[in-house]
Amino acid sequence: MNINRKIISVLVVAVAAISLLSSCQSYEDRVITKLNHLSERIDEDGKNFDADDWEEAMEELADIHEEMAECDFTLEQLKEVGRADGRLTAIIAKEGAKALGRETSSFLRNFSSFAKGFQEGAKENFNEEDFNDVEEELKSTLKDIEDEWKE
Repeated sequence: MNINRKIISVLVVAVAAISLLSSCQSYEDRVITKLNHLSERIDEDGKNFDADDWEEAMEELADIHEEMAECDFTLEQLKEVGRADGRLTAIIAKEGAKALGRETSSFLRNFSSFAKGFQEGAKENFNEEDFNDVEEELKSTLKDIEDEWKE
């Protein structure tokens, strides 16, 4: 029975010591840690984010920026915050550009199918002259889009 009390006493002291040590981290350091965790989460999982995930991440970033405004950072902490915030912005830009590329690609595939269906419907329902005019306009527009992409 005495051994169990000693073990429990040691565990209580250990938990208390860990709690004291972890609470020693300053508010500023906790804000920096939040920023770094968000950066890591977006870097690791951003490619799988849907619109709700991005909205949640941006709200979390806004909350962190509000907390940062309340901080009294040291010069070293300011440097760390600048690096972490810059790194996070680059990650968001990269993942955002990839998502935009995927959405654009999907849109263009859908538009291509729409244009093909429109062409087939026009061929069946327009007279030859009107059909040729519409077909030339579509071809011209698609060529303009392709030329702009090449620039």
